[in-house]
Amino acid sequence: MKCDQPSFICLAGLLLLLANAAPGAGAQDAAVTAPRLVTAETRSNPQALAELQKPGKIFFEDDFESDASLKNYFEIRGLKQGNAKRTTDAMLAHTGTGAMQLTAVAREGKESGAGATGWFGPEGRDRVYLRLYIKYASDYDQGNLNHTGGSLAAVAGTDRWAGMGSAGIRPRGDDRFNSRFEPWCDWRKLPPPGYLFLYTYWMEMARDRDGHYWGNMLGPVDSERVVPRRDQWYCLEHMIKANDVGQSNGELAAWIDGKLYIHYQGIRWRSSPDVRLKRFDLGVYIHAAAKDNTVWYDDVALSTGYIGPKGKAEQGSGATGTRAESNK
Repeated sequence: MKCDQPSFICLAGLLLLLANAAPGAGAQDAAVTAPRLVTAETRSNPQALAELQKPGKIFFEDDFESDASLKNYFEIRGLKQGNAKRTTDAMLAHTGTGAMQLTAVAREGKESGAGATGWFGPEGRDRVYLRLYIKYASDYDQGNLNHTGGSLAAVAGTDRWAGMGSAGIRPRGDDRFNSRFEPWCDWRKLPPPGYLFLYTYWMEMARDRDGHYWGNMLGPVDSERVVPRRDQWYCLEHMIKANDVGQSNGELAAWIDGKLYIHYQGIRWRSSPDVRLKRFDLGVYIHAAAKDNTVWYDDVALSTGYIGPKGKAEQGSGATGTRAESNK
């Protein structure tokens, strides 16, 4: 399937996944062990929670306070068209005066997007936390399908473009894996932008009924789904810990405003130690763009350990959006 967006933000695959299977599900291969959702256990175990939230070394930060920020990304989709830009309006920033503004412009129902992709390889890392602040415009409404949020991607080798254009194809284990922390409105049952989950590709992911492998939807238990409010800043953070080769001990976790939201264990991300986390992405991508949709990003950071919200007053505040309740 042809897609002019990076593979981890290609929504054509997600459309087919959702049309043929319930969220978070697919036809599991017999030999595949599904990741274990352990959020409740981790929250109730102070030692486990402390280990998961152990601080590390921040190796990348961007507060978008200078035009030099644009040099942090090897690809900025929409920059020439003005759909991706560094705004200097303090009213639009989370802190300071700068933020990254991304707009998926209306295209009469065709796909549309903008974004920025960064590279922190080629040596890569086996455990990375991505923290960002995001705000959806007050009129943000993707219709149904979108890929809007931050992504972490692992690839083998030194090619920063590796793995892009691979939507619908299951990673082999010696090539790539990735996960994006993003929302979905469940076929308009939820208000936009929908509830947050982790859209994920890895070597033991579930197969769709059509025989393809579209990104799996790894989320919280249904009762804990959170729908961000529009026109409000949220601190979103997610972590990938690669497995030891030959073992299913990889992990995936996510936080909203400093509160643990999702934690999965038992993931076999890769079969080769050459596949390491090397790339991240900030984006907005609308599958059927009937109107302009804008988001802002600010205070982005990458670390070897948990980062959390900016400032001690915010740390662990646990502020969230609304619980996901159907409109029907």
